[in-house]
Amino acid sequence: MDRIMAPSVLLVVLCFVSSSSLLVRSQTSTDSCAAALSVGGLPFNTTGLDCFQAWTTQDFVLRFGKDASGSSVWNFVLSAPDSGGYISVGFSPNGRMVGSSAVAGWMTSSGAGTAAQYYLGGTSSRSCPSGQGKLALSRAAGPTIVSQGSRLYLAFQFSGQPLTDLVYAVGPSGSLPGSNGLLPQHQDMTSGTITLPAGTSGGGGGGSTSSGGGGGGTYASDDGKEGGEGKGKSNSKHSGDGDGDEGKGGTRSSASSSAASGGGGGLNSKRRHGVLAVISWGAMIPAGVAMARFLKRFDPLWFYAHAIVQGLGFVVGAVAIVAGFRLDDEDEVAAHKAIGIAVLVCACLQVMAGLAWPIKGSKVPKYWNWYHHYVGRAAVVLGVGNIFYGLSLAKEGQEWSYVYGIFVGVCAVAYLVLEEWRRRH
Repeated sequence: MDRIMAPSVLLVVLCFVSSSSLLVRSQTSTDSCAAALSVGGLPFNTTGLDCFQAWTTQDFVLRFGKDASGSSVWNFVLSAPDSGGYISVGFSPNGRMVGSSAVAGWMTSSGAGTAAQYYLGGTSSRSCPSGQGKLALSRAAGPTIVSQGSRLYLAFQFSGQPLTDLVYAVGPSGSLPGSNGLLPQHQDMTSGTITLPAGTSGGGGGGSTSSGGGGGGTYASDDGKEGGEGKGKSNSKHSGDGDGDEGKGGTRSSASSSAASGGGGGLNSKRRHGVLAVISWGAMIPAGVAMARFLKRFDPLWFYAHAIVQGLGFVVGAVAIVAGFRLDDEDEVAAHKAIGIAVLVCACLQVMAGLAWPIKGSKVPKYWNWYHHYVGRAAVVLGVGNIFYGLSLAKEGQEWSYVYGIFVGVCAVAYLVLEEWRRRH
């Protein structure tokens, strides 16, 4: 009996310890406007700051308000889960990311915090320099980021009237700036608005609750269309261990805000471009080629199947390329776009070749077949290669390249098997 009870007691104890650790972790990794903010190392006192859920899908919480000194100094604290990347909030004159002045921060594996202002003047790294921007940041309370309870707290202070259009971004997990200080392209972004508290030129606080979980305002979707990545060189570093008030005190939630979903679980513009490209150039076009190669004995079924699949693949592929060109230009994607143009040209040549079908019995079909076969194969090779190149540029994670690589490998093996079967029969 004792031998049976001992493992049972041990199992109960292990379950209790595991559930307790998960409960503690869930409590320490969340932030709520209903609770007082008690974080050490912040450069100013956070008592009485307005609070709202800025971005529900990424669990961003923003606190802001005028400094207690009564001057035109404003305090902001952005709270978000520590996913191993950077977090940022920008102030936009028009609701778009380009043209914004943003503050970004992250924690290294050694526990050192880095925070700096970035001016998002464009979509390339050179046009998003660190240490520049239109925010008159306080030197006495410079941008600071603190890690506590599996969350990051990015605090900064500036003088002057804040813009009410805000943009938020989160960096890719496990990818932090290297020695060159360049921020990786954001993994996701969103936009929203804030309503300044009563007594400021921005108007009174309050409003209806937004679907993003904020304190109020109107819901406006940006869908992650802006391509400003907040890249730049980081020249200003601030440790999370800096001096300052502990910032203990209650929070208010009278200020209103709206947060637009950046497609945390959906598809932004870049992802839609990638999905369409994979479906068309990466799957449908190669499948159409295989139909023409291995289904010739099922005449005329192979021809109609080949024409329909290739026609649909061409339309979807053209939409994918147009969607890619509608994205904001970046220096890094110039080669990717050039290859895409080459693929589209080859596809257009194939369409024209299909319309100029030669008459049977003439010498033209021989040369027409050479032309049709090799231009089509060039389009497939360039298309598949450009998909791998695009996945590396998108920085969506290597697992996507691995998955598509496995798919291509399986298709290649199947092609070789079918080719051997075709040779023997």
